[in-house]
Amino acid sequence: MPRKYKRKIGAPVRAAWSEEALCKAFGEMDKGQVGVNEISRRYGIPSRTLRRRYAKKNCEKLTLGKHPTLDFDNEKRLVAHIQKLEKAGFPTTRQDVRRLAFEFAEKLGLENSFNKETRMAGQHWLKSFLERHPELSIHQAEGLSIARAQGLNRDEVNKMFELLLKVLTENDLIDKPDRIYNIDETGVQMNYNPGKVIATKGAKVVNSITSSEKSETMSIIASCNSVGNYVPPVVIIKGVNKRPEL
Repeated sequence: MPRKYKRKIGAPVRAAWSEEALCKAFGEMDKGQVGVNEISRRYGIPSRTLRRRYAKKNCEKLTLGKHPTLDFDNEKRLVAHIQKLEKAGFPTTRQDVRRLAFEFAEKLGLENSFNKETRMAGQHWLKSFLERHPELSIHQAEGLSIARAQGLNRDEVNKMFELLLKVLTENDLIDKPDRIYNIDETGVQMNYNPGKVIATKGAKVVNSITSSEKSETMSIIASCNSVGNYVPPVVIIKGVNKRPEL
């Protein structure tokens, strides 16, 4: 049996009207120039629903079906917490979010059907949660060492650009892009992968802070100048024998 109801083909659609249509219908009823049945046909809202909601002066559209374990406000708090962890360099995996949802529900004393043995919300809850909050999506995280994370701040970046301008000016290289080369080294860990995490939708890079030593690393050094010319990359792998001179 599917966890999420799928409407049968040809079955009538419930609550197909919008909040905007309901509010406009209320405005027509306030004027009293047109009958309720005519307003019902005009805006596609059942007359009984129109009368009942008008009596309560409530034009907010109610959510049909079973309500989620965490209400809207608490789910927003969970979203904010996920985004806060992401910005700090500790993005949450799918299992982390399911575990956080369980802890939220337990702390708030909410009745729930989450798994008490694993202390996590279910896979179906996570799928529905992501559908309710399109600002989140699943990303592939990239490892970022603690040392680099500490240096990734506005003051350090500004100092780097100030130093770059000074060097280019002193060596008369500002108008000579073919003589300006950028060299970068990256370490490729042979068996470590941060995995997929849940982060803000549209984020281009999601860094996951890792310890400096995680597994065997292969270094790759690449160099390219400002006009697009490059030199062959250098690949440094772990040596078999330790050389005394090194």
